[in-house]
Amino acid sequence: MYRNFKSDIIFLDIQLPDFNGFELLSKIKIQPIVVFTTAYDQFALEAFKENSLDYLVKPIEQNRFDLAIEKIKNLNGPSPKIDIEALIAIFERQKGSRTVTALPIKSGQKILLVRFSEIVYCKSEEGYVSIFTKSGKEYLSELKLHQVENKLPDNFLRVQRSIIINTDMILEIYRYFNNRYIISLNGPGNPKITTGTSYAHIIRKYINL
Repeated sequence: MYRNFKSDIIFLDIQLPDFNGFELLSKIKIQPIVVFTTAYDQFALEAFKENSLDYLVKPIEQNRFDLAIEKIKNLNGPSPKIDIEALIAIFERQKGSRTVTALPIKSGQKILLVRFSEIVYCKSEEGYVSIFTKSGKEYLSELKLHQVENKLPDNFLRVQRSIIINTDMILEIYRYFNNRYIISLNGPGNPKITTGTSYAHIIRKYINL
């Protein structure tokens, strides 16, 4: 089935249901130009050993995708006849249909993907946003808190000016003075978050009060 597969270029995920992308390439008789797309940046070196044109880490940023397209356009020597505009349109449709499951965090030259399900809460402090996880790890993001908030799914809730919590991690909610609440979270040390006074209506709406 795969040996007779013919294509000029493929965007190939590393993790496939039955095997990985490298195994798939080994089954193809005529090798296409390959751009790997995956959430696992540790595969980058092996990907380039397989002579891939580029390597895109999910969630794929628009500028990185555009750069890959430019590399395709600027191939030296005989190049496959590729309808670039059609390729972009197909990719955008596929990208739009995917459900994002992780928060990308830049760390030097790498991009770490912290799963939403692992995040307990996010806290803005001294120009950075700290991401606290169930495993006890803390990640620093250079994004502003509102930028992080825009990337998080609906189960995350801002409960004060500098803190966003994962509502799936809530253990208990206590009433506190001055129209505030204390939220106990299911994380290392069971962190307790004091909500801001201006966020009381958000908390009451969340708990249907």
